Amino acid sequence: MRKFKEIIPRGVVVSCQLDPGEPLHTPQHCALFAQAAESGGAAAVRAEGMKNIQEIRATTRLPLIGCTRGNYADGWMLVTPDMAAVDQLVRVGCDVVALDATLRIRPGGLDGARFLADVRKRHPDLAILADISTFEEGVRAADVGASALSTVLCGRTKETYEQSLTASPSVDLIYRLATTVGVPVLAEGFIWNTSDASEAVEAGAYGVIVGGAITRPRVITQLFVNAVESCRVR
Repeated sequence: MRKFKEIIPRGVVVSCQLDPGEPLHTPQHCALFAQAAESGGAAAVRAEGMKNIQEIRATTRLPLIGCTRGNYADGWMLVTPDMAAVDQLVRVGCDVVALDATLRIRPGGLDGARFLADVRKRHPDLAILADISTFEEGVRAADVGASALSTVLCGRTKETYEQSLTASPSVDLIYRLATTVGVPVLAEGFIWNTSDASEAVEAGAYGVIVGGAITRPRVITQLFVNAVESCRVR
């Protein structure tokens, strides 16, 4: 099995995962974002959805982290919902497959760590990026075969939602994981500027995965609009 560090070097990974509500949510635009990321010096890209992934794979040479989306029974988003999705991501040539490794119970009855362990058995050579939301989930994911960890789900689960209110990366979680587990830890989520990225790396992150701050003009526009409107209120 190739180590994660042999596939993706230290640096910035650009997440080209656009929401359906985004005006630029098309495979062609996702691929253009990936090409721009490559031109800008990104170490890799992360993408969601088979059509988007296929378009990116055909147009860029960067290492590709792939995933698909599903849902838990309560409606919360589930990253790479089942083994069929993993198999498909492997077939289209993803260098790394990202999956939800939280302790929530999937529709099939397994929690994320057990599902990850099953994926490792089925695909022993596959590089797996475990999306986690807590320290305990990260430690367990590393123990059962994750190649690397992403903190993307901290603030995006019912149990950790309060983290999203700070609108900043979970630096404490990054530090605790980076000083405990033996696999790379990638900071992902709520990274809106270069200071956030630098802070995450200083806390021990192997790299940072940046999405909305690069690939979502609608969200970036909203941030500026909110800042200007708050000044008017004063």
